Amino acid sequence: MDRLHFRLSAARYRIGNRRFRSHHPGFALPPDRLLHETYRLDYAAYAGDGRDTANELLDRCRCHLQDVSWDILEWGCGVGRITRHLPTLPQVRSVTGADINAAMVRWNRENLPGIDFRLIAQEPPTPFPTGAFHLILGVSVLTHVPGDGQAAWLDELHRILRPDGVLLLTTQGRAFKRKLTAAEQRMLERDGVLTRDYPVRGHRMMSTFHDPGHFHLTLTQRFEVVVFRDGLADPKAAGGQDLWLLRRSGEAPCIPSPANGNGSEGSGLTA
Repeated sequence: MDRLHFRLSAARYRIGNRRFRSHHPGFALPPDRLLHETYRLDYAAYAGDGRDTANELLDRCRCHLQDVSWDILEWGCGVGRITRHLPTLPQVRSVTGADINAAMVRWNRENLPGIDFRLIAQEPPTPFPTGAFHLILGVSVLTHVPGDGQAAWLDELHRILRPDGVLLLTTQGRAFKRKLTAAEQRMLERDGVLTRDYPVRGHRMMSTFHDPGHFHLTLTQRFEVVVFRDGLADPKAAGGQDLWLLRRSGEAPCIPSPANGNGSEGSGLTA
């Protein structure tokens, strides 16, 4: 099914992708197989949506970050769709991208300068020091991590996040229940998390779904939930996925400076 989906995507976007290459000859594009693994096989969307997403994510986090300049980790960076745009944004001091896929990390290192790309194992720990990052982005990563392996990753992300830092995660919540069979929905309601397994760990065909209420309880063992956006009620927040903005429990709350504006996105778990 995955090979068939790849062929259909290649055919669907062939003309547009040729046009993009001719109009942007200097833009580094990952191999089609790697792009398909992490995103849709659409060069223009990879470039434009990646840039827009990088801007949107930092805008969401900005008022919750206290330092003038930030060290950022994109956990599960894939082929750099978001990561490649982060160094150009205001207040960013350093950018690190981490992924379990050696081919993707190799391509990133060869084609996206100015970013520290690291190959990490499928299970923690990572090689990063404790408290290394002001901001950690995990966009559509837990969606491909087995449910029984997520607690260890949450512990590791807590370890490498600065005490005053922010962690942004996305999960497949209520908006994705329609993809589940009736039996799977009952399992999700019972267990709070459900994984459709796949022989290759971390592959796009491995898919994990979360009940937001259950995941909220899991998160609050380690973090304060500063912002929650339900993907069903607010599909633009993270492409239909639930969006979670987290701070280490017991740390100082956000106090926006005049330069960052007065408003906050709100916090807590909403229906």
